[in-house]
Amino acid sequence: MKHRNRRSRVRRLPLGLLLCATVLAGGSVLAPAAFAAEPAAAASRPEGYAKPLAGDGLSNFFQVSNVLYRGAQPSAEGMKTLEKMGIRTVVNLRSMHSDRKKLKGTSLKYVHIPINTFNIKEEHVVAFLKVMADPANHPVFLHCQHGADRTGMMSAFYRIMFEGWSREDAMREMLEGGYGFHSIWKNIISFIKNADLDRIREKAGLPPATK
Repeated sequence: MKHRNRRSRVRRLPLGLLLCATVLAGGSVLAPAAFAAEPAAAASRPEGYAKPLAGDGLSNFFQVSNVLYRGAQPSAEGMKTLEKMGIRTVVNLRSMHSDRKKLKGTSLKYVHIPINTFNIKEEHVVAFLKVMADPANHPVFLHCQHGADRTGMMSAFYRIMFEGWSREDAMREMLEGGYGFHSIWKNIISFIKNADLDRIREKAGLPPATK
């Protein structure tokens, strides 16, 4: 029995090691690239999808682009991790939860776009796109509670509006990218499918889409 228990502990060891992928230099500000992707997860992802990262106090943490990161609700420790890696702005999509206490002791800019997942509005998307349109906010960390549904929707609109992805490709990443999207939120899928992209661009002050 003791011999089997030792083998069990050995098998579990690599999982713990995967959580230690972040390296923080004391007192210095690190570029986001210093937070390495988790090798096993990165190897199985389609090229172009957000890159999985690891950081203290952060979960479901991914790099969407050089200027956008996404994840679940960070802890206070996670906010400090984000600051150390060079993030400037935190965007919170949770409807009844503020990050202000967790942000104490940091210089991170805070933007709260409260969204009830049952009642998504065009104005929510416009507000987020305006944040992303201002380079002074970059890099941005985007989160909701799980980093899957509201965060997935906004990441999809970022792909469409700023990176020229089709709706279909952006939705495929949202649903199949390994972020934990909950299938109960069919209204999110319907919202993206039926969104008036030209009107949203105009409201957000973005240039028209190239034909």
